[in-house]
Amino acid sequence: MVSKFKLLLVSSVLGCFAAGAQVRTEISLRDLNNSAYGVGEQGYNSHNYSVGFGIGSSKLYGDWAYSNPQPVYIGYFEKNISHAVSVGWTVSVGDLSTRDPYTFYRAFNHFTSVDQHITIQLGSIFNLVTQDYYDNLLFRYIGGVYGGIGLGIINNDVKRIANFNEDIPGKIITGNPTMLTNTTSLYVPVNVGYNLYIPKLLFFKGCVFNANFQYATAMSDYLDGYKPPLNANKKNDVFTVMSVGFRFYIMQPAEY
Repeated sequence: MVSKFKLLLVSSVLGCFAAGAQVRTEISLRDLNNSAYGVGEQGYNSHNYSVGFGIGSSKLYGDWAYSNPQPVYIGYFEKNISHAVSVGWTVSVGDLSTRDPYTFYRAFNHFTSVDQHITIQLGSIFNLVTQDYYDNLLFRYIGGVYGGIGLGIINNDVKRIANFNEDIPGKIITGNPTMLTNTTSLYVPVNVGYNLYIPKLLFFKGCVFNANFQYATAMSDYLDGYKPPLNANKKNDVFTVMSVGFRFYIMQPAEY
């Protein structure tokens, strides 16, 4: 009797291990809770909202030749409308600096910006050929490359600036038409970057590591505070931001 009981117990334990192994072998990239890379039909990148944060470095291309890199802090909110197309909003707070190495002209700008954008991943092109492109390891990772464009608004608070008429940084003549220390303007951000999908991190059901380069053309010539009366100065200011960040998925699609 004891021998039969031991045999039954051993058989039950082995059966449990076998059942567990069976569950693991049935894990699919298409399964919502077990998507390994988040780019499948029901993966973490399908019809989800995500929020996140990032940090970057800015460069200003204005009226003077040089710009020292300055820190930028970024917040993200993203809505994936398909596995490779998303729309989102970005809030950035940071600094821009510029200087002329041959004169005393220099300015330091603290800015706040908000933009709405759309991004399209390379995976959307692969998806036109086959919906199972994510089963290919190479296509799966290359598919995270993206490009995008948007429209934003930026407020500039120029904290320090050198006057055209006085060699005294920070001193400004009231009504000077060539200088403005606080402006608000629209800008057009063009983004290129890469999304790396991580299926699970801590208690989050998926997240995205993002590396992004943004080239933003402002509809203003006062990002650096200056608009010098020079014939060569006919272009609006431009700034760039190189950044890295994480976005975390906060909702799963109800229809799944």
